Amino acid sequence: MFSHYRYTVICFVILFLHLPKSEANDEAIQLGLRQVDLSSDLNGWVPVTQSKQINYGEWITTGGNNGGGVPNGWGGIWEQTTTLVWEDFKTVTSNRFERAVLSDGNNGLRVRSIDPFVPSNATRYTQQVINSYIVSPRIDLSKNNQDHLLFQYKSNSYFTLDLWVGKNDGSYWHSVWEEGQNLNPNHVTTRFVGNGFREVKINLENALMDLNLWLTNNGFTNDVISPQTNRIYINFVAKDNANRWSGTSTQALEIKSIWTPSYYGEGQPQQTSIDPIISFDYKNNSVTFFGGVGETYELQRSVDLKDWQVSHSFTLTSDSETHPISDFLDSAQRKYFFRLKHKP
Repeated sequence: MFSHYRYTVICFVILFLHLPKSEANDEAIQLGLRQVDLSSDLNGWVPVTQSKQINYGEWITTGGNNGGGVPNGWGGIWEQTTTLVWEDFKTVTSNRFERAVLSDGNNGLRVRSIDPFVPSNATRYTQQVINSYIVSPRIDLSKNNQDHLLFQYKSNSYFTLDLWVGKNDGSYWHSVWEEGQNLNPNHVTTRFVGNGFREVKINLENALMDLNLWLTNNGFTNDVISPQTNRIYINFVAKDNANRWSGTSTQALEIKSIWTPSYYGEGQPQQTSIDPIISFDYKNNSVTFFGGVGETYELQRSVDLKDWQVSHSFTLTSDSETHPISDFLDSAQRKYFFRLKHKP
């Protein structure tokens, strides 16, 4: 009886722990999203770092009352002086997002704050928020209406998360969600999913419509992004504001269960590689090469079918090109064998 009861409890706990993930997956699939596969690599996402200079040093502040009165009162003058003893600086670079197996066994992304370095004999430092970025591949919003983005993240007060979108062409990135801000409730919903993680669901179409309205009203019409564009990039921004004093602990931010619209070109038929062909027309003393448009080939020649040398390299601008045979012959050699291969 006891053994059966324990087995039942264990099964219930397992189902309970997996329920939020199942619900998130079901909703993402219903929305037509694809999950970012972090099982072996970053699935096309690119981490980017930022560098900043942090100044630190020792300052001594002294103060006294000349005249025996109270500070800023009658009977004396309160004087306070701050003296620089020493000062230094360090240029620091944010850490990269890395693929990681998280504590719950899921594959995800993790980024850590920079290693603390300000020595204990310093009295102050100039805090700088240092960003770590990870940018998606090109996303295609042209296939569906009401495209969404779903993800789960775990942060803390020293390491927060923003989400930017942009064209990734040198123009500005624009924030569509910022942790702790609830400025756009019509296109963002959040909920806790356990183990310290919060899930965020963003309606990208509504977010872009709100963003475009703001851009237009503020004179940035060139930055407007169509909700049906096939060229948009998603940028997770981790903001490292951790303690810089030497000896303090580093902080971490984690992201998992990322679901996005399709990558650009995903689901389209892949171009079949065409085997190149050589056709000789001895009557007209010409040779024609057949292959794939835009493909680059090497024409190789040999006198004994053993040793092959590259004679020419070219890219086809149509499905065939015709040249005089004399273009590929050496007057000192009367006989050649030819073959055409894809350029490696």
